[in-house]
Amino acid sequence: MNPEAFSLCQPAEQALPAALTGADGKIYPVNPDFRTVLRCLRRLSDPDRETPAKLLYLAHHFYRDNPPPEMAALFSAFVSGGGTQDADEPPLMDFEQDAGALYASFRQQYGIDLLRQPLHWFEFRELLAGLTEQTAFGARVRLRMADENAAPPEERAHLRRLKEQVALRPRVGKAEHTLLRELDRRLAAGESPDTVLRQLTDREG
Repeated sequence: MNPEAFSLCQPAEQALPAALTGADGKIYPVNPDFRTVLRCLRRLSDPDRETPAKLLYLAHHFYRDNPPPEMAALFSAFVSGGGTQDADEPPLMDFEQDAGALYASFRQQYGIDLLRQPLHWFEFRELLAGLTEQTAFGARVRLRMADENAAPPEERAHLRRLKEQVALRPRVGKAEHTLLRELDRRLAAGESPDTVLRQLTDREG
């Protein structure tokens, strides 16, 4: 079946699907466990992996070695529950960077041990959306959304420091990470930023 918005009016096998319908009308079994979905999302966003390798991983782990022709689009629709996200909106979470906060928050609010308890992706997604600001994850999201300009002037510096502590870091590949570390090292040694950047760019070119 195709991914739809979560509904309690549906029987369990429809609300928590274990198969999807491809554009060709065929039924494709999937592995809907949230850990499998998270592993696929991590692989698909890996800057060090080429697209064919990413798709092979998705085909093997999510589609059980029987993927539909439009596997990436169907997987994306499954992850979002058929909804879409505004591309202009900045992300408020990262499953990798927020893993510890998510684990603690599910234990705190629901008593669920995410390392041991199986959950369908749709179950995980709805429970995630229900986490309150009293949890570690909810507090992080609230901080990321906070407007420094709306805070009293005397509190803005403190709010800025808190926001920096939970700010999402851009995901970079190993090569770029190595260049950034080299840049930091040479700048700390007192070299000119323009010179360092030019040398590193020439070396990569």
